[in-house]
Amino acid sequence: MRFTTSAPRDNASLVDDNVYDDVMVSKQQDVSSDDVYDDVMVSKQDNVSSSAENQLSKQKANLQQPGRDRKSKISPERAVLLVLITLLVVAVFALSITVFYLMKNERCRTLKEDLESLKMIVLDETWPKCEAGWERYGGSCYFFSNSTSSWNDSRRSCADLGSDLVKIDSREEQMSLEIRLRETIKNNETFWIGLTYSKTEGSWLWPDRSPLNTSLSFWAPEQPDALGGAEVDCVWMMKTENPAEVRWYDRRCDDDLRSICEKDSKIQLRFCV
Repeated sequence: MRFTTSAPRDNASLVDDNVYDDVMVSKQQDVSSDDVYDDVMVSKQDNVSSSAENQLSKQKANLQQPGRDRKSKISPERAVLLVLITLLVVAVFALSITVFYLMKNERCRTLKEDLESLKMIVLDETWPKCEAGWERYGGSCYFFSNSTSSWNDSRRSCADLGSDLVKIDSREEQMSLEIRLRETIKNNETFWIGLTYSKTEGSWLWPDRSPLNTSLSFWAPEQPDALGGAEVDCVWMMKTENPAEVRWYDRRCDDDLRSICEKDSKIQLRFCV
């Protein structure tokens, strides 16, 4: 009976010991797996830290070498585009300046025209007329002498009156003088004008030394004719065979004729340079 009861008790003890050993082994395995997990996590953290450090080092390198990075990022297409944009901006700027000056000049011209119109109105209505004995046509005052003298003496007489022999530089002025002389000229009277021939310059000149504009010359037919080679270097006005016309003729400067003096009556105002 003793042997029967003791045997099972030993088996139970062995079983308990085996179970305890298995539990311990299992715990050790769990501990080992935890250690492996911890090692893996540490390794991952190390990798992350290493990657972050690499990124920081790259960023530092980029900051230390900005020129090379920028150059590498600008493609040829973008460079061409930047050049084209720059040229466009310069062209627009230049065009703006050109338009500005054109508009300024146009405005200046308009102001001058308005001023001239205003001056003509003032001269016609309220501005005092020319001095006694002078006649006004357009913006000039004219004096028709009653005495006769040579071309040079006539010019000196005009200078004493603050004027000079007439300079005809427009078709309207010629027409105005024609109308006046048709009413004045009697018995083929003639009048010196300021045109004379300069042998040194080889051209017809006005008293201010400006050359004759051939498109604004009013010579009589077959004039100037030099009168058979004589020195006819001065010009006078008279009626042609057609009584309605008053034209230019060349003549000897020493001949005694009446004369036409002219002086400017325009108001000299300047608003534009």
